[in-house]
Amino acid sequence: MHRRWKPGQLLVFGYMAVGMIGTVLLMLPWASRGQASTFLEAWFTATSALTVTGLTVVPTNTHWTVFGQCVIMILMQVGGLGLMVLTTLFLFLLGMRIQLGQRVLIAQDRNHFNVTGVLRLVRSVALLTLIIEGIGALLMAYLIPNVWQNGFWPGLFFIAFHAVSAFNGAGFDLTGQSLEPFRNFPGMYLVFMLLIFLGSLGYVVLQELFLQRRWQRISLHSRLVLWVTGLITLFGSTYYFILEFNRNLSGLSLGQKIVESLFQTVTRTAGFTSVPIFTWSEPFVFLMILLMFVGASPGSVGGGIKTTTIGTILLAVWSIVRGRKEVVLWEREIAAESVTKAFTVTVIALIIISLSTLTIMTIEDLPFMSVLFEVVSAMATVGLSLGITSKLSHFGQVLITILMFVGRIGVLSLVIFLTKQENRRVRYMKEDILIG
Repeated sequence: MHRRWKPGQLLVFGYMAVGMIGTVLLMLPWASRGQASTFLEAWFTATSALTVTGLTVVPTNTHWTVFGQCVIMILMQVGGLGLMVLTTLFLFLLGMRIQLGQRVLIAQDRNHFNVTGVLRLVRSVALLTLIIEGIGALLMAYLIPNVWQNGFWPGLFFIAFHAVSAFNGAGFDLTGQSLEPFRNFPGMYLVFMLLIFLGSLGYVVLQELFLQRRWQRISLHSRLVLWVTGLITLFGSTYYFILEFNRNLSGLSLGQKIVESLFQTVTRTAGFTSVPIFTWSEPFVFLMILLMFVGASPGSVGGGIKTTTIGTILLAVWSIVRGRKEVVLWEREIAAESVTKAFTVTVIALIIISLSTLTIMTIEDLPFMSVLFEVVSAMATVGLSLGITSKLSHFGQVLITILMFVGRIGVLSLVIFLTKQENRRVRYMKEDILIG
């Protein structure tokens, strides 16, 4: 009997297939220096790159050859652009027609509202990605110190790799110390921040701001994204500035302190670091867990429950406190279905994170904060770690790999994949229960 695949299921299997191709390529003898990589090392790295997470079990700069690093860079670009966007671009080049089913897949892959205008979105995604990464690479070529000392081609690859990694929020680096060696070059940090920030906004917002130039009449979605992202960035950077003023920020000029404080909050979606994470104070580590959990915005390269989700939940709670049934923002009522989805995504994400943290703590002899940080970082496709990734057992690394994959395809896509839709016309009697 023919089975009709749902869009969510096709996306899951599509990303699984690309991940396995990347795994096979990274297992080739010429992909790594010395002994060939094991299946788990290759699979973990390929999934981390495809899901633009950045967690690693082997050093990217010393373990992988240029071929292996190229595979990682391509996987990062595929994960950031989206599998269906790349597929559609190839079909465009071949002159083939994009069917309705493929448009549905693109809309779900890019977290778009509907199939209307989805082909225009594909063109916008490709154009914006090339322009932003290109500008970022040019600025890096000028600002990264000693980038050309090993020759033109190694320098060019170094720049291209980090431009792709930054804009797609992957956090992979070729220094072995993230951005820590460049701490005294605030201009370079500003370039990385700009790339990470733009990548976290989502292509719908970027399309409205830069291609359509609808600054005075942007959509409710874009306004909510910009407000929530701005408030999170302001709060997180101010908190870090005050808390770490005489610790990690000591010895820096006022301008460097401000830039680094902003960087710590912006990197919540990317995974780059300017100082070793274990030097962070415990309160900021906990705050970063919360910021990573929120993550980036819908349709962006980042994970997390998304900025619009937390914004919608807070607005819904505020409406309930005020005794209102409708959730209203800027004279626009947010659809009840969107509010329900926001609560659903958050609750499911919390359940997955809680169960995963409990499971790893039961099996591994590791502290709670480090495990929770690792799990949230994987689920939100961030890539920050307190240094326990390589210490995990094979089971722990497999679980983290699965969490990265779930974070990339999204909680709702996972639910659609695992559940069967029920079209029920029967309605039952309503009865109240006590809440609170």
